[in-house]
Amino acid sequence: MRNLFKIALKLGSSPCGWRGLLGSSLAIWLLGPGIAVSDVWIWVDEAGITHFTDDADQVPDEEAQAELDWERLSGLWSDGLMGPVLEMPAEGSSRSEARVQRILHAAIQDLSKGEEARAQAALRSVLRMAPRQAEAHWYLASMDRQRGRYARAADHLRSFIEYADPSLETWRVLARQRLALLEDERALADSERPRGPLRLISTPTAHFEIRVDQDIEALSSDFVERVRADLEEARRVVADHMGVTPTEPLGVVFYGRAAYARAHAHRFSFRTVGFFDGQIHVAAPAHAESGLRPLLFHEYTHAVFREKTGGDRPYWLNEGLSLQVERLASGGSTLSRSERSLLRAQLETGRWIPLRDLVAGFSGRSDKEARIAYLQSVLVVDWLTSQLEPGEIAKILEGLGKGLSVDQSLELAMGQSSTDIEVHVQEQLRGQFPQLRATLPASSFIGETSQAP
Repeated sequence: MRNLFKIALKLGSSPCGWRGLLGSSLAIWLLGPGIAVSDVWIWVDEAGITHFTDDADQVPDEEAQAELDWERLSGLWSDGLMGPVLEMPAEGSSRSEARVQRILHAAIQDLSKGEEARAQAALRSVLRMAPRQAEAHWYLASMDRQRGRYARAADHLRSFIEYADPSLETWRVLARQRLALLEDERALADSERPRGPLRLISTPTAHFEIRVDQDIEALSSDFVERVRADLEEARRVVADHMGVTPTEPLGVVFYGRAAYARAHAHRFSFRTVGFFDGQIHVAAPAHAESGLRPLLFHEYTHAVFREKTGGDRPYWLNEGLSLQVERLASGGSTLSRSERSLLRAQLETGRWIPLRDLVAGFSGRSDKEARIAYLQSVLVVDWLTSQLEPGEIAKILEGLGKGLSVDQSLELAMGQSSTDIEVHVQEQLRGQFPQLRATLPASSFIGETSQAP
């Protein structure tokens, strides 16, 4: 067996057939903490069949744990998502201790593959079984830090410091250093803290006009040099990937998170951390090494798209390319298996959003709907770029810039319309998940008319 993990499934009182169960179980990680939940296990067997169960006794033991590829764990801190080396359970370990270690190993392996939602659910399940498990606190701190949940990240770091045994003293020292960095982040994100008018410090370069919130400059003296290097690399990557570069220097503005929210929260119906309106605007961490690079790649791609097309549409192509480049910047795959599973569930339950509805934008959608729209866009662009050379992508953008419709531009570059492409993408997605199988006790809610408990 492979990819064993546990999620929290929200169970309501309305009728829930198998298809409804699939959609709910895979989508629940979008809903956030604080809901009443029941534990459900999900795993994928060697035949690629996805199994679901709410009966822990039906969950198979994993007999072989793949070697962890630590070099692929990156992006959450300047030194990457690294952590203490995990040992497999020793002989004589209790059944519960062995299960905790296996789940922890599987979670870190998922992180190495970019399966962050699944890894987070598994790490939380570890802490429900073993609240003093230091390594689980370590990795959850990194993930919460990436998402801007500074108070929660700090709590996990303090728990790691408290529970780590003497063999983890080196990591305990690093945890204290990260706590200090978190205080800088919290200061920039604190919307209640008294602040004067926003003041931006300008630094021109050959290809960029960089302006930085003075509050960031005060906390990080090397911020400008670090972001300049990342922006120059983004320029090279997009040129290689899409065959285009800007013709003029590009403006990039970095704000503290609270300053960004005050200046721009009114623009969107869902939360953002950056956008492009002729300049790139970014809600930045206090220290440029703290996960800022993927965001810069993302927003830089938006900037190039607008310059070449004269606008933001089709939004699915714009966002798909930007998210694709962003994820490539992190060194991982563009979509994880669980994200593809989620999209397969959207298709299965009739919740797939047609591309024609994603041309004008994602505004007006809830955070959850916007998340699905973004993932669909990446999936479609993944297929599109797998069929085209960079020069052909540039040709599509050139057609849009000349006033051609998206279908005319696609026909010109590859002889297919957006409808044709959507059909190909859906066929590919169905092929990746040909079977979906429930492995639930007889008392559970499998039937089309059964009720959730």
